[in-house]
Amino acid sequence: MGYFPRIGMRMIKTAVAVGICFLISILTGGNGKPIFSAIAAIICMQPYVEHSVEVAFNRTIATGIGAVFGLLAAFLSLYIPSKYEYLQYLIIAFTIIPVLYTTVLLKKPGASALAGVVLLSITLSSTDATPLMNAVNRSVETIVGILVSLGVNMVHLPRRREKDFLFVTGFDGAIYEEKTGITPYCVFELNQLLHDGMAFTIATERTPASLMADIGMLHMELPFIAMDGAVLYDMKERRYLACQGLSKEMTVRIEMYLRELDLHYFLNVVWQDVLLIYYHDFKNEEEKKLYQTLRLSPHRNYVYGERPEGGIVVYILLVLKDEMADFVTENLVEMDTEKELLFLRDKSETPEDYCHLKIYHKNATKEYMMHRLLEMMPQKRTVVFGSNKNDVSMMKAADLAFATAGADEEALEAADYQLRGAGDSIVRTIFHLYEPLPWLSLPKELRAEKKKKVD
Repeated sequence: MGYFPRIGMRMIKTAVAVGICFLISILTGGNGKPIFSAIAAIICMQPYVEHSVEVAFNRTIATGIGAVFGLLAAFLSLYIPSKYEYLQYLIIAFTIIPVLYTTVLLKKPGASALAGVVLLSITLSSTDATPLMNAVNRSVETIVGILVSLGVNMVHLPRRREKDFLFVTGFDGAIYEEKTGITPYCVFELNQLLHDGMAFTIATERTPASLMADIGMLHMELPFIAMDGAVLYDMKERRYLACQGLSKEMTVRIEMYLRELDLHYFLNVVWQDVLLIYYHDFKNEEEKKLYQTLRLSPHRNYVYGERPEGGIVVYILLVLKDEMADFVTENLVEMDTEKELLFLRDKSETPEDYCHLKIYHKNATKEYMMHRLLEMMPQKRTVVFGSNKNDVSMMKAADLAFATAGADEEALEAADYQLRGAGDSIVRTIFHLYEPLPWLSLPKELRAEKKKKVD
């Protein structure tokens, strides 16, 4: 059975606003036409309160524009005999042009629709009142609808919220899909919860710049975890709050070893709050393809040459055949007497016999950076959503962990529950956990059985 989206607060608030418009019409004697205030209430209801204020202002201007030109058209129509009704309609139709043009001149194109509605309500509504009184009445009714819509949208019903949770989700394969991106539903619901004060962040394998290109529509306040947990990045201040990089001594030893083998590598360095990727002459076609693909992005800064002395080496990336990656890893493990290194492999973007080998500091994990973030916050409990093996460390460390549908086996083993989907399912689960309803013990997104968490 398919999932039916829940009835959102915007729908409920719109219905309430229309009902209040009808009530006002009844209380004032029922002489007006509540249809005009109701139309204005529907048009002005916006997802976010700050947008509603802006829209209300624009719609008020639109009401004035529509009223002025509606009054003009109505007066002109008085001098046309009723048997030439088509001429009256022609005047009204062509009056639409200056109405819309005026909204463009005032740089209020969003007010065009309501200005046209007001014009038509004044010129086409049948009434015994004079054109002037008709314009005043329709304008007042429209403004009432605007104010009712704004007032209803600003009201928040009291509900219990779990302020002690920090919600952390993976990105690719979790709330972001390659074909669809982040769905409009996810964006809207997350922004509503973020505006309400929910503690939420993202943990990703991406670089900060690459991530920001795809989450610009989210109103995030907290820093996010990037580069597999190597950095904690503050998007608002555009700076790295924490970097878990390789030591200078270990970096030098790794570089010397790789050069002895005549291997090329990409050196990812944070220097003065900028991520720079240093490279040299390529040794195989796959690393060249990787460079040619990624260098086109405005969010990546490739530099041919030697790294600066003062930068923090976050990780080293090699593009190798599997057998060479095994050989390099084995020898670097023997070299790593201090047990400093962490090795990660990714074959999702390479031919079958190649892989991306990343070399990190052992503390460059999402779990480590999640705890670093918790040290800066009042929240002490974590809810984590993951989809791949890179999410496992923070899933195991979480108070409550969820794996998405189609998650890697390692992520499934580390989860308390498995969701039926990914992006939208994550957001619906967050909603139920953050604003729990007394008659719902668990959201329907979860499978019936509770999975045993792997320690």
